[in-house]
Amino acid sequence: MFDLDINLDYKNPDFFSYINVERFNGRTISIASQPEMHLEIEKSDIKYENENLYSEKYRPQIHFSAKRGWLNDPNGLFFYNGKYHLFFQHNPAGCQWGNMHWGHAVSSDLLHWEELECALYPDCLGTVFSGSAVVDYHNVTGLKQGSHYPVILFYTAAGGSSLLSEGQKFTQCMAYSIDGGNTFIPYENNPIIDNIIGGNRDPKVEYDSVSGRYIMALYLDKNDFMLLYSKNLINWEKGQVINLPCDAECPDFYPLAINGNPKNVKWVFSTASDKYLVGSFDGNCFKPETEVWQLHYGKNSYAVQTWSGMVNGRKLRITWNTFEIPGRPFNKCMTFPCEMTLKSENNELSLCTNPIREIEKLYKNTVILKDLTIDQYTQLSYDLQDECYDIILILKATEYSFDVRIFGVNIRCEQNQLSVFDCKAPLKFQDKISLRLLIDRTGIDIFIDDGSAFLSVGALMDYNLNRLEIVPTDTRFVEQINISPLKSIWER
Repeated sequence: MFDLDINLDYKNPDFFSYINVERFNGRTISIASQPEMHLEIEKSDIKYENENLYSEKYRPQIHFSAKRGWLNDPNGLFFYNGKYHLFFQHNPAGCQWGNMHWGHAVSSDLLHWEELECALYPDCLGTVFSGSAVVDYHNVTGLKQGSHYPVILFYTAAGGSSLLSEGQKFTQCMAYSIDGGNTFIPYENNPIIDNIIGGNRDPKVEYDSVSGRYIMALYLDKNDFMLLYSKNLINWEKGQVINLPCDAECPDFYPLAINGNPKNVKWVFSTASDKYLVGSFDGNCFKPETEVWQLHYGKNSYAVQTWSGMVNGRKLRITWNTFEIPGRPFNKCMTFPCEMTLKSENNELSLCTNPIREIEKLYKNTVILKDLTIDQYTQLSYDLQDECYDIILILKATEYSFDVRIFGVNIRCEQNQLSVFDCKAPLKFQDKISLRLLIDRTGIDIFIDDGSAFLSVGALMDYNLNRLEIVPTDTRFVEQINISPLKSIWER
């Protein structure tokens, strides 16, 4: 059985939804509605025929979005056999939250994505809430068949969130792939973890090479999280409870080398809104060695998750951009993929995030402006003819403020603080100030001080105001500005 909550309008519809029923091949399908009404359903073997996908007015051009329907949390990120896999919370039948499936997309470069059919569907245990993925290279599950290693998806079955799952609780489940991550089979003995408390959810699994065990970080309730341990990815032992004030949901837990030194590794515990702790992990217990720090300071980034299965020590991540995109037939997008680093400076550890280096494949060209002196009478103004940009600004710090204006968005920089709209982030007025702006049709990703602070700012760009302006309140020395217009990720 399969149930959906859908807003129907046969008289004046905004768009059509496509529901894949391929998995019911060979069966007789019976359709009913509550309340009872006349249903106008068309059958087709072709999706989106004659529809101009990815060129809609407000379609983000450098951020991933679903072809159709609603998108939220990134899920199940893994790298295998030369492909990056991105799953996401998805409503294929509407542009608002509900009917949670796992959408699925793949890429060879983290830029150009091919959206596949949904990987996970709601069932009698519940709709499919957030989770993670690992490749079972040791075949500890015993599920390997053929040449591919099993790919294991861990997710929360949100019991009681649909008619089909009434009376069920929130439990943790798994699905597996034996064809390299193309299709997934729900595990026959789900759930693998019974309900612990209330709405416990969002399992994130990481392999610990020191203990030889898999570690699951699970959100419990309020500000509490739990670590669980397993040798075979199926049977899990409850462990440490971690409290992280002022944040909830979507935990992540992973090792990261300090200043890139593989002999000096700490573990990072982060949560949905980019609050994080850094500390030591001995395979059983996580011991925080920092206060709770914050990485994101805007209002349009949530549910951060990192990719598993990466090589060469890279730790990559993506988040959900929560900005409401007007129009139809899709809603929401992801932030731009970033690489994580852990830096030690003045005996203080800090997590940093910066756009992946692959972004340079999107550059049309790069204009470099160097060694400029500006003041309140001779401001910098540079015409912009494209929609999407990667702009890097390096200015000498003074005690006086300045504004950066671009496509109608004003970014104010003053001593110890950057502000845009009603969001504020720390800004170190030391020798130099560095800012990086990734600009798309529906917002700007701002990276401060080499990624030590990050803001995802949702806004519709005003392309009539097609200038980059720097407006100081004093004489200011601009060391360098790199302006790189970007090609659309939907161009092939």
